[in-house]
Amino acid sequence: QLSVNNKPPSSEGQGEKKDNATAPPAPPTYEEATAGEGMKSGAYPPPPSVPLHPSWAYVDPSTSPSYGSGGYPGDTEMLTSFSWDDRNVRRVFIRKVYAILMVQLLVTVVIVAFFTFCEPVKGYIQTHAAWYWASYAVFFVTYLILACCSGPRRYFPWNLILLSIFTLSMAYLTGMLSR
Repeated sequence: QLSVNNKPPSSEGQGEKKDNATAPPAPPTYEEATAGEGMKSGAYPPPPSVPLHPSWAYVDPSTSPSYGSGGYPGDTEMLTSFSWDDRNVRRVFIRKVYAILMVQLLVTVVIVAFFTFCEPVKGYIQTHAAWYWASYAVFFVTYLILACCSGPRRYFPWNLILLSIFTLSMAYLTGMLSR
């Protein structure tokens, strides 16, 4: 059997090495690995005694070193002091939701008014229906991203970008229908 320790001299003229202490040990043969010989010598780590389940992988955010160090500033404060029982928290949340909704409706009203009362724009959109279908495709793709992908809708710049694209495409669709 040929291994690293008893390797024959190569044809390059190097000859046998006298110092075999620096050579790494040979890997186990197939028979040794499958017979459990490697386990006795400690070459392989033991398999987990209990199978892992995703629900057991929960990490308490207050003890995790990644919170507060790699995330957004203030993550740990929000996780520890956030409570829906506080009236101020509820009021701020409701104020944000209604402010976003008001901006969306104002953008939609401005675009619909522009398409309804501006005659050159009205004539252009009546003759070019391809823009309607392009806007519908943008709306549908953005809607699917917002509905199906939880990652982009939860991170700060992407959620506002996607919401803006969604609002503009929906406002354009509404403007096209109101002509």
